[in-house]
Amino acid sequence: MKAWELHKHMKEVGSWVNWEKTVDTFLVGDPNSDVKGIAVSWMPTFVNLKKALEADCNLFVTHEPLYAVTVNDEGKINGGTPSVDNHLRGFLGMTLGKNDVWITKYEWLQKTGIIIYRCHDFWDDYPKIGIHGAWANWLGFRGKPVATKKFYEVHEVKETTVEKIARRILRRLKPLGQEVVQVVGDKRKRVSRIAISTGAIVNYREMEKLGADILLVTDDGTRLWESGQWSLDSEVPMLIVNHSTSEEPGMRTLSHYLQKQFPNVPVIHIPTGCIYGIIK
Repeated sequence: MKAWELHKHMKEVGSWVNWEKTVDTFLVGDPNSDVKGIAVSWMPTFVNLKKALEADCNLFVTHEPLYAVTVNDEGKINGGTPSVDNHLRGFLGMTLGKNDVWITKYEWLQKTGIIIYRCHDFWDDYPKIGIHGAWANWLGFRGKPVATKKFYEVHEVKETTVEKIARRILRRLKPLGQEVVQVVGDKRKRVSRIAISTGAIVNYREMEKLGADILLVTDDGTRLWESGQWSLDSEVPMLIVNHSTSEEPGMRTLSHYLQKQFPNVPVIHIPTGCIYGIIK
């Protein structure tokens, strides 16, 4: 297969994606290249990219963006690859050393010839097995949600304490590399409806409006100086997990999905998991 066939498939299937404004596109490499193997991973770090090449995978499918920029002769950022998101435009004009990691990464990508495709909007909302559905399933919430809204689901659980449900969730997270769940609020409070979410777009007020009495949010999706205060004042407890951890189950299902769609090309999953550890 050619790399462009992947994008063609996404456009044919993803009727829910605004293909005029989506971030889903090729970030690096030649889409006309032949694909030897596909690596699927949450983030295109050096470590993950090198693992892909070691496995003879020259097409890397990532969920999150690739931060790579170019600098002029004075060391100032003067532009970037198509992977530079809108919120990174504030870096334009910043002076970087030529050994800055963004620069060395960009140069390394040009030398390797690896192809990187971002699959974000397509997989976020793919029914049942996409990012959101895979997260609920991994946590053990397999029944029909009692309430839903874009990015959020509310599930009923047998009445229990905040601490017990946090420990239940932690057991599911440990295989993904997360060793702790942060808790805001009274651990002894009894709860029966949990709202879950993923990603960097988490609105705790919208989650609570869906009838939840405990919220499961991500660290990138909330600011504790704000949401933590709200949680303590409103007495609606919050559980906080790593953004990467919450989307790792979806990366697993994406790798299975791509293998079914392109059975003649090897597909591997390169775990990212929780991107931090803890010291107790």
